Amino acid sequence: MDVEMTLEGAGFEVINLMSCEAAHGWLDQYLPDVVIVDIELRDGPCTDVVLRLVEGNIRFLVHSGDQPGKYACTPFAHGAWVSKPAAADDLARAARAALEILVAHRPPRLPERR
Repeated sequence: MDVEMTLEGAGFEVINLMSCEAAHGWLDQYLPDVVIVDIELRDGPCTDVVLRLVEGNIRFLVHSGDQPGKYACTPFAHGAWVSKPAAADDLARAARAALEILVAHRPPRLPERR
């Protein structure tokens, strides 16, 4: 709850999904700018969800108490790691940094024709 409130206070629109099934359903309909994932959700590890993020070139942060090295050869290695415990402000800063990278690498828009 603290993380969610801090992110909303930092200007993020937050959608909290507690299961892999819910995450897949949401991703079927929406394209997020940045995602914060915990490795274990209610219905198990979210490896397939993260693989989908990697394949879709969607930036994500892994917020976990596990050690990053344990996941070096998995899709989780493609995300920025924010270890637990972490202050909610640290997550907000990391998410903002991920968005800044996204904006910096986004192709420029073509001017509208009149």
